[in-house]
Amino acid sequence: MADAQAEAVVSWGAGDTGQLGDGTTEDRYGPGPVTSLLWGDVDQLVAGGVSSVSGFALARTDTTVQAWGDNVSGQLGNGGTEDRTVPVTVPRLTNVKDIAAGGMHALALDTSGQVYSWGENAHGQLGNNRTGDHRTVPDRVQGLPKIKQIAAGSDFSLALLESGKVYAWGRGIHGQLGTGSRATSSVPRQVTGLENIVAIEAGAFHALALTADDTVKSWGYNLYGQLGNSSTKSSTVPVDVDWLEGVQTIVAGAHHNYAVTSDGNVYAWGNNQYGQLLEGDEAFADHAARTNRTAPVEIPLLKGARSLAAGGRHGVAIIDGSIHTWGDNTEGQLGTGHTNAGFQKVALPGTGYKAVAASRFGNTTYVY
Repeated sequence: MADAQAEAVVSWGAGDTGQLGDGTTEDRYGPGPVTSLLWGDVDQLVAGGVSSVSGFALARTDTTVQAWGDNVSGQLGNGGTEDRTVPVTVPRLTNVKDIAAGGMHALALDTSGQVYSWGENAHGQLGNNRTGDHRTVPDRVQGLPKIKQIAAGSDFSLALLESGKVYAWGRGIHGQLGTGSRATSSVPRQVTGLENIVAIEAGAFHALALTADDTVKSWGYNLYGQLGNSSTKSSTVPVDVDWLEGVQTIVAGAHHNYAVTSDGNVYAWGNNQYGQLLEGDEAFADHAARTNRTAPVEIPLLKGARSLAAGGRHGVAIIDGSIHTWGDNTEGQLGTGHTNAGFQKVALPGTGYKAVAASRFGNTTYVY
């Protein structure tokens, strides 16, 4: 990987629908540039899709939101449904301060606290009191108070109010709306019992919330222990993630999570079948059985991570200025030049990048 002075945002891994942004639809096993996107211009990058064959990405700059990849449901927001292999501008968006990429829909938040949505709406995840129709350009989500952060799961959406409460809408079959039921909602509903929340994250079918007391709440799907409450029972209301205190950052992957504490320690929980929890004492043989973790475990190998991202089955971090990857590598998402799984973290060449991102439901990685 080139140093940051080379200026290009870089990507690698699955490229089936153009989500690498390099003008192709081929997988790439090592880092390469995203066309016309400079790392110094990008303030935030997020990636979505329900799998590698529906991957897409959004990048936020000072003046625009750029989008590329799969567009079958209009999730690129450019008025059409044609896939794009290089970034294109999302219209109708100004003064954007946060973006989120779901399975096949997307969200944007502007500096006035208004939320915009576009893409698939099969389960009401656009929040427009409709289901079954898609939208190819952004439109404002009605009925929300002033919002400070957004997040998008595979088929649902979240919004953190400036008051510290959380709203959700979309599919609820796994309890991912946190409203106490499994009903779908095409309009925003308040998540039960959450107060004084400072950050939110969405996995595939579960969600996390960071409290003002530096603890973590979770709700939704829990087959792999991704709720972190020592069980595998899904929950329709928020529950406490076990053990954690002093948390400063939360990161949700499809079915696993990371948390960074104020002392720089990293904890993880959830799905571990591909080594995505990076436990130092786990078996590293290619076909070794690995234990999913239903409560957080400390990951010493990630201590001091400055930026973390969780993909569908892999992880990526900036540690001591270098990029490190681990986990599944089926489509080259570790950037090592091959497809051998990484059951121990691998350092990639290059320094100076500020953040990492990964397709939460697929196998593509980004650094900027």
